[in-house]
Amino acid sequence: MRLPRTPVGSRLAAGLLIGSLFLSPAARADEPVPTAPAVTAKPSGQLLVRYRLHEGHDFASGGDRIFVTQRARLGLRLDFGAAVGAFVQLQDVRVWGEEGDTLGDYSAAGLDLHQGYIDVGGPEGMTLRVGRQEIGYLNHRLIGNVGFVEQARSFDAARLSYAADALTADLFYARTRDGADADSAVATDVLAGFFQYRIDPAFVPALIAVVDISGPAERTRVTAGLHATGALDFGLSYSLEGYYQGGSAAGDVSYAAYLAALHARYTLKSVGVKPFVELFAELVSGDDDPADADVKTFDTLFATNHKFYGEMDFFLNLPANTGGRGLMDLGATLGAAPTDDVTVALTAHLFSAMDDQGGDGAFGTELDLKATYKPFDHLALDLVYAVFLPGDGFTGGASNADAEHFVYATMDASF
Repeated sequence: MRLPRTPVGSRLAAGLLIGSLFLSPAARADEPVPTAPAVTAKPSGQLLVRYRLHEGHDFASGGDRIFVTQRARLGLRLDFGAAVGAFVQLQDVRVWGEEGDTLGDYSAAGLDLHQGYIDVGGPEGMTLRVGRQEIGYLNHRLIGNVGFVEQARSFDAARLSYAADALTADLFYARTRDGADADSAVATDVLAGFFQYRIDPAFVPALIAVVDISGPAERTRVTAGLHATGALDFGLSYSLEGYYQGGSAAGDVSYAAYLAALHARYTLKSVGVKPFVELFAELVSGDDDPADADVKTFDTLFATNHKFYGEMDFFLNLPANTGGRGLMDLGATLGAAPTDDVTVALTAHLFSAMDDQGGDGAFGTELDLKATYKPFDHLALDLVYAVFLPGDGFTGGASNADAEHFVYATMDASF
């Protein structure tokens, strides 16, 4: 016997009725319907273009170079509820015209994954971040992202951060170099952390420590110290820091070095153009005898040295750029901020060696004139003119050494 056909709507209603019989009244009325965590997406991007006039860092005539560099970034942040997030950022760094052919060269050699990490939220205030990431500790004295340089710096790291009220703490492990296998002697590892407590706006101290372990030299080196900042109501702000670096390496090599720095800035807030003056002194220890096994010159590790030692970047790599002689940097800045969007400043650096190793210790004097302007929320402009007057510590007393000039201008658009 054939059953009579029923309309589709009737069959669907019957199915729902039968299914409801298997659900208890409590399940139907009281139990919440499970929902997936909300997913939010936030794109980001940057295009930075910088014009440079560079004279070669050699204090000799000729060798001038004018070029334009560019950094392009595109990122995407995904958050899965409040507990899990992920960020991916692609970056392309290039010099205009480097590919040499507008059609035939499409290698994009400067394209890379600049950041790619996962965030996992823990107890309140705690976050675990795993993957490729920028890291900047405090004022970037020992661990920095070197954001001024077009490629910037990223670490392949696992990082645990905590922030609540006045307390901030951080710990990370990174592998900065690896070989073909796990037993490779070229592996280099870094373990670093800091602890900062905001006692008062006038006194915010922090303790920081960095351990770097290098396979090639069988080196274990520890750099630790104190960093403190403060700001007072009448316009005075300051930073004070000191670090000691110790450890050992193969061949009975031992490390014993230090760095100390003091910056003090006063802003006259009652005047419309907000003039300010800053005085600073930085001491980076040198080595009186580079041939022995006692290393006394301080290594600034992963610092953003452009921030501290002048716009012309003669001392980006310490101790290499001083030949192990260390560095004394005494100077001052005079500036003004006539509006919230404009700042103009003139900075003078007097550079010399901490240990002249039997030669002349005067590296020279650098003058930096810098203007910054932010006409819109997502656009920043700057213009720098700098000159370096070399001393015999750089030129070896050469009578034909020339002053070095440097110009750059930056357009930075970001969202």
